[in-house]
Amino acid sequence: MRRALFTLILAAAALNQTAPPLHAQKQGQIFVSLTTPEGKPVDGLTADDVTILEDGMRCKTLKVEAIAWPTKVQVLVDNGRATIDPINPLQNGLKEFFALVPDGVEMSMYTTAGSPRPVVKPTTDRKKLIDGISLITPDSGSGMFFDALLEASERVDKDKTPSHNIIVIIGSDSGSMRLLDRDFLKLQTNVLNHGITTHVLMNVKGQGSGGQVDLGLNITKFTGGKYESFNGTTRLATALPEIGRIVAKSVALQNQEYRVLYERPAKPNEKGGAINAEIRKEGVVKLSLRGNQVP
Repeated sequence: MRRALFTLILAAAALNQTAPPLHAQKQGQIFVSLTTPEGKPVDGLTADDVTILEDGMRCKTLKVEAIAWPTKVQVLVDNGRATIDPINPLQNGLKEFFALVPDGVEMSMYTTAGSPRPVVKPTTDRKKLIDGISLITPDSGSGMFFDALLEASERVDKDKTPSHNIIVIIGSDSGSMRLLDRDFLKLQTNVLNHGITTHVLMNVKGQGSGGQVDLGLNITKFTGGKYESFNGTTRLATALPEIGRIVAKSVALQNQEYRVLYERPAKPNEKGGAINAEIRKEGVVKLSLRGNQVP
């Protein structure tokens, strides 16, 4: 098993982790997931085991604390008639998705056609979620892709309890998307500030471009989520379980994380600088600026 020092430096370089412009802040933070090759958490990481480098400058590690924040998942479903006919692949895919997410994870489900509305409010009751699938019915309107994402991000922003947040949205390129710059900035700010991982499954009937498609591509790239486009609903039966397995792995990584607080350089890069970490403890290391660990 290789030293975590080597592993994490490679991970940081590959991810091209970049610090946000925090020039007014004297402290920075980074999150570390440290596990055995079998995926079990490694206990006992201390400040002596961690060195943070920001723009190549060594920083003083102030505090290392183990955190066990819950993961919360929102599932947003475009139930426009043109995008979920036939509905069986969606229903089967959702059932398996909910079955794959670990017990105890709070999940909720919303439809987006016409206007975003709740089908199942936040719950850890898996049966309630699976039963709620039958409540999804086709709507004559188009899915409100951006509005649904913005509202989901605002629900996260209003929740003041520390948590890891994941959005899974099933969308389409049907209809048009009109948005104000301030609303797009609000979505971007919420996703950035709260580390909301977003996975997008896009039912593309047209040319594979346009507002919803471009936003889906950008937000998954920005948050480390998965984007996939397809034509027709058949793929949902297998694509949703694939996302479910990704979510399950993220939950496992996030169940045992360390938050590292460090003293930033006296003259940090105001535009944000590259962050690396040296870990003097053996294990498989993944790092994140905001705690959202993506396998």
